[in-house]
Amino acid sequence: MRRLALPETVPYGIEVWLLTLNLHMPLSHRDLALLNDEERSHALRFSRHEDRVRSVKTRAALRRLLSWRIGVAPDELRLVVNPYGKPSLFGDSGVEFNVSHSGRFALIALSTTGQVGVDIECCDREVDTEGLAEFVFSPLENRLGTQTTKAFFERWVAKESVLKALGLGISEYLQAISVLPGKGGAYEVAHERSDWAGIRASSIRVPRNYVAAVAWKSRATEKRGGRRGHRSPLTISAGLSHLQTPRTPESGRGKEQF
Repeated sequence: MRRLALPETVPYGIEVWLLTLNLHMPLSHRDLALLNDEERSHALRFSRHEDRVRSVKTRAALRRLLSWRIGVAPDELRLVVNPYGKPSLFGDSGVEFNVSHSGRFALIALSTTGQVGVDIECCDREVDTEGLAEFVFSPLENRLGTQTTKAFFERWVAKESVLKALGLGISEYLQAISVLPGKGGAYEVAHERSDWAGIRASSIRVPRNYVAAVAWKSRATEKRGGRRGHRSPLTISAGLSHLQTPRTPESGRGKEQF
């Protein structure tokens, strides 16, 4: 698992970690032991082995990262969910998180500056972009159109990351918000809700044939380039023991909203 380099526009307190998944490996007993009963039962309900691997490996890696960050054993972390199912740490830890997985990769976003959302999609596949666009994009977004399958997925991951950062149900609010391409990989977010003010999003670089975005709603406006002590991308072991909805593009493929 390695920490990704993020654009300068992303606040310093946000990290995104990339986890590479071996979808053919047996489920790890060490990973399963870290999950709570609800997480284990959720993962094991998937009929396909690769979906079980994605769920178990991503949740176990998340727990290890959170444990490393706040100093609580991974299996002792208490998670709660909001009315839309977005999980967070119980109590005032000061750390927000979000996860996403698609194909052979998973992303884990951590934030000490406020709410965060992340999404990754494999864009090297055929989908009915025209049919999906009417459902997932607002009228404003559809007027701009998407010329390629990759462009469709780039817009989709940005929009999903924004809704996840806000902690909202994906399908319920698809038409209430517009996420439009901006400059330098950033996105312009248009809406009419005062409580969504300050939401931002940016694309992030991930392996070939995948696209991803991170969104945030910060308590502060400090940017990555304006603070000393910025750490360069680094690699961390998956175990961290050697520390040095309605149909959307991934429905039916083991995609988990949060």
